[in-house]
This record gives sequence, structure tokens and C-alpha cells, in this order.
Amino acid sequence: MARDGSQPNGRDVGCRTTTSRSPGTLYVVGTPIGHPDDITIRALATLSKVAVIASEDPRATQALLAHHSITATVTSYGPFNRHEKVLLLLHRLTQGQDVALVSENGTPVIYDPGSLFVAAAHQAGIPVKAIPGPSAMTASAAISGFSGDAIIFDGHLPSNNHRLARYLSRLRKERRTLVFYVGPRALIEVLKILAQILPTRQITIAMNLTTCKETLSRGRPGELLDQIGPVPKNSTVTVVIEGYGVESQRKISGRAPRTTPPSGGG
Repeated sequence: MARDGSQPNGRDVGCRTTTSRSPGTLYVVGTPIGHPDDITIRALATLSKVAVIASEDPRATQALLAHHSITATVTSYGPFNRHEKVLLLLHRLTQGQDVALVSENGTPVIYDPGSLFVAAAHQAGIPVKAIPGPSAMTASAAISGFSGDAIIFDGHLPSNNHRLARYLSRLRKERRTLVFYVGPRALIEVLKILAQILPTRQITIAMNLTTCKETLSRGRPGELLDQIGPVPKNSTVTVVIEGYGVESQRKISGRAPRTTPPSGGG
């Protein structure tokens, strides 16, 4: 099978597994978070040539492949048979077959169970290569208007309101930008708790990025509670919170800090 252009034709003996042939490569491939055309040329080439694509959601992957006229073998790697499927995929790799790992959307392993497969490949001496692509975390942070110099990301907030309040309370004086994935049904409760704990903090809520249902809302928690209505249950929601200390900078300057360089015009 053809390999990525960056791969050497031969492999060092130390990288070999117990089989007599060289192992295949595990490609960790980023896929679109919404719009199907937000995928790299290299990702499309990789998905076209691997022996099998291991997908968190095969139906979503098949739809993406069909959009780009790609025919490929797709298999699920979870959630119920993950350990067994990883063993089967590792066997393919040790037989010299290339495998691509994709998530339902975005970058695998980022709030995604693919880390089990990647770790197992490393332990088995399988080459692992990244084919970078979109991520809702970085996309939301980029358009939030808050600093991206240092970010704390948590993809799974506590579901219990009391534990969530305690968790967020510990972040009151965190100077880094906070990014959270929030379930659509939990968004209103999260905003209510933020209104109590961080009432004056600026927040950006990014929903359904790169789709026709994309929305971006900015403001304090109480303001956002008044702005945001019912959230459809299939929405993807990312909450970005400015770091501690930015508010005091705004008070000193008398205006919000710039998020883009000033233009040349008056």
C-alpha cells in the first residue's frame, strides 16, 4: 500500500514487531467539526489510501467520505468493544497495513476515546503520525476575543451542580483562558452557576461552529442567560471564559482590551 510521502521506504530493525514484515503506520487524522470541506488535502489523501479507518462514529465518517467521493473500509472502535477492536486493529498494523484513526468530528483524542488505541500502538512499536486538522477547542478560543497564550481545557465538566460550583470556584483567580465543552442541556445551568461565581467575567459561547446553525455570543453570564434561548439537543457547545485579571485591565483603561491590531484608518 502506498505510504505518506514523508515515510521512508525502509524501517530500522529496532522498530519492527515480532512479525517478519515492517509494520504499518497509524495515522491520527483530524476531520471537520462541522462543514465537510474543512479538511486538509493530506487528510483526504490519507483516508483514501489506508487499509481501514477506525472511527468513533462510522456513520458520520461514511457521510464525510461520500461527500469527498472516497471509498474506504470503516470500522468502529467503540464504545462497547473498544479493547477487542484495538487488538484487531493492532494486528492489521503488525501485518503491514496502514490504519487511520478519526473521531466523530475534530481531532482524535481531544475529548475522544482514541488515546487507548494510540497508546497501544506506541507500546507495540507501531509508527504513529499526526495529520492535523480542526478542533472545536482551538477554533472557539481563536474567535473568542480572549488571550490564547495560555489555555486550560476541560472537555467534561462535573454533571452535578454542587460539584460544578466547587470546581468553578477553584478557578476564580485562574489567569489563563478557560475552555469547556458543555452539553446543550447543561448550558443554562452552567451559566446560572457562572453568574453566581464569576458574575462580571466576560464569556464567549460558540455553538455549532462552521455549520449553517453557527452562533457566537459574548457577554457576562447574566447577560447571556437573557440572550440564549432553548438549545437544540444535538448542538455542540464550547464555552470560553476570559482569565482572571483581564477585567481589572479593562477598568484601568476604561475600555475592553483590543483583540486585533488597530487599523491604519482614523
